[in-house]
Amino acid sequence: MPKSLPAEPLAESAGLARRWARTLCRTDPLTGERCDWNHGLWQILRLLELNATPADQPALCREALRALQTGSDGTRVLVSGSADYGMLHQVLAAWSDRDRAPDVTVVDICETPLALNRWYAERVGASIATRCSDMLEYDEPLPFDAVCTHSFLGQFAPDARARLIEKWHALLRPGGIAVTVNRIRPGTAPGPVAFGAQQAVALRAMIERLAPSLPPAVGVDGATLAADAERYALRQRPHPIASVAEIRALFERGGFEIVQLSCAPVPGGPRHSVRGPTVSAGADYVSVIARRPRS
Repeated sequence: MPKSLPAEPLAESAGLARRWARTLCRTDPLTGERCDWNHGLWQILRLLELNATPADQPALCREALRALQTGSDGTRVLVSGSADYGMLHQVLAAWSDRDRAPDVTVVDICETPLALNRWYAERVGASIATRCSDMLEYDEPLPFDAVCTHSFLGQFAPDARARLIEKWHALLRPGGIAVTVNRIRPGTAPGPVAFGAQQAVALRAMIERLAPSLPPAVGVDGATLAADAERYALRQRPHPIASVAEIRALFERGGFEIVQLSCAPVPGGPRHSVRGPTVSAGADYVSVIARRPRS
């Protein structure tokens, strides 16, 4: 792995993601729907700066992980859920000036983001493991030193979210840490949140307007992207977290000690006027570092 990592190759990988999603994305056995509407568009949304990603809080993951680096022992890191290789990039960047890279495993329920992680790892000269699994069902006999993820808690309803935290706790060694970022939506009612009708129209219009600014390597026209954006808006339904206190309680009930907890809008302020799930637009995000107690 090189001593410093180049910028993420979003233009090149966005085209790959669109192609791979058509064949690799899974079919949900309950709904019969495939997740290509998400994984095929996600990196294009990143190129247009429409969504929140690990790149918005680079210091959080890097500083937390660097504190784990001791001696010559390999540090085991679990990336728990991954729309693309954005979190892997942050993990590897934390070791970019070290002689030994971390031992990284990326777990996701879909093969498309796993393929992107393998592609990116090979591109930067890193070796990783990938596992296609529901995170709640994933098991590993060797404990991890850290679990890293971004905007993953909102993919789970409250009861499953508690089980996710318990799973992270079980997978970590005593003293291991969980590092995560998640949006909060004060005042939201229980249940999934969706794009409103006007928000969906605004997202479609903005993507169609911005499409000509995309690099040629993306290889898709504005009308196609606009239709993809409408499909994305109809299907994107994360489960909201209402407050910082809710996140704190979630980790503490799951057996963690809070090391660091902060809440702030995405740095740089709103990048576009569009609002809706996954669109950062100045929304508040909670950053958490939590430790599994040593005893």
